[in-house]
Amino acid sequence: MLAAIILVMGGMKAASGLLVPALLALFIAIVCTEPMYWMMERGIPKWVAILIVLIGLLGLSSLVPLVITGSYLQFTEELPLYQKRADVLFEQSSAWIQDYGYDSDSLRAIFDPAAALGYVQVVLAALGGILSRYFLIMLLVIFILVDVPRSLNDGNHTFGQVIRTVQRYFAIKFFTSLLTGGMIAAWLMILDVQYPLLWGFLAFLFNFVPNIGSVLAAIPAIILTLLFDGYMATLLLMVGYGVINVGISNGLEPRIMGQQLGLRFVWIFVSLILWGWILGPVGMLLAVPLTMTLRIIFESHPGTLWMADILTPEHLLEAKRELAQELAQDPEQAIK
Repeated sequence: MLAAIILVMGGMKAASGLLVPALLALFIAIVCTEPMYWMMERGIPKWVAILIVLIGLLGLSSLVPLVITGSYLQFTEELPLYQKRADVLFEQSSAWIQDYGYDSDSLRAIFDPAAALGYVQVVLAALGGILSRYFLIMLLVIFILVDVPRSLNDGNHTFGQVIRTVQRYFAIKFFTSLLTGGMIAAWLMILDVQYPLLWGFLAFLFNFVPNIGSVLAAIPAIILTLLFDGYMATLLLMVGYGVINVGISNGLEPRIMGQQLGLRFVWIFVSLILWGWILGPVGMLLAVPLTMTLRIIFESHPGTLWMADILTPEHLLEAKRELAQELAQDPEQAIK
C-alpha cells in the first residue's frame, strides 16, 4: 500500500501540468454549483444560470491581470536593483554582526533577502502560468457545470458532504481573504510601500494557506520596506500585518466558520508540504480542501476509517464517541 501511494504521488507530480488546471476547474465548479442551483430553483433555465455564473467568474477574474500585471512586470525588471540593495544592507550590517561572533556570510546562510525575492518571483510566475491556462480552466468549468448531476449536491452521501464542506470552506475563506488583502493593501498605501496592490493580492491568495500563509505573504513587502525605508517603517509594517492577520484569522474567521477545519494541525502543515511538492504553489492553496476531501472519503469506508481518525482532531473524535454512546442508549434523543 505504501509503495502504491508513493507511485501515485510521483505520477501526480509528473502530471502536475494537467492536474493543476483540472483541480482548479473542479473546485471552481463546486463553488459555482450553489448559485447555479439557487437560480434554477427560481425558474431560471440551467443554461442561463450557467451563463450568469460564467459572466460573474469572468468579471472577477478579469480584475486580477489589471491589478497585478503591471506591478509584476515592474518588480521583475527591478529585481537586480533589489538584490544589490540587499547586498549593500548586509555589508553595512557586517560590523554590528561581527560583534556577536557572526559575519555576513553566516547570516546570509540563515536568511538571504535576495533569494527570498527570487522565490517571490517564482511564485508569481507560477500564478502567471495559471492565468495562461485561463481559457482551458474556464472550458473545464463549463463542462463540469453542464454535466454535474443535481444529486451530488445532496449532503446525505459522501460526495454531497465533500461538496458542502468545500463550498463552505471557500465561501468563508474568500470573504476573509478579500478582507485581509484589501486591508493590507490599504495599510501599504498609507506607508507608501512599493506595489501595494501586488502585495495585497498576494496576501489575499496566501490567506488560503492556513497558519503560515500570512507570514509568507508578508515577507516581500517587509524586505522591500527594510531595503528602502529603514527599520522603523519596517516595524510599523510588521505591526500592521500582525494586527490585520491575527484579528481576521483568529478573531473574525473562527466566529464565521463556527468550527475548526476538522484536521489536526500537524496534518495541515504536512499537507502544505506534500501538496506543494506535488502541485507547486497552487498545491499549497488547495492543500486544505484536498486533505478535507480525503478525510471525508476515508470516513465513508470502514476499511479506511482509521486513516480518517488520524487526520481528525481529538475534540471531534471525542464528540463522535459521545454521539455513538447516545445513539446506543437512546437513539431518538441522540437524533434530536
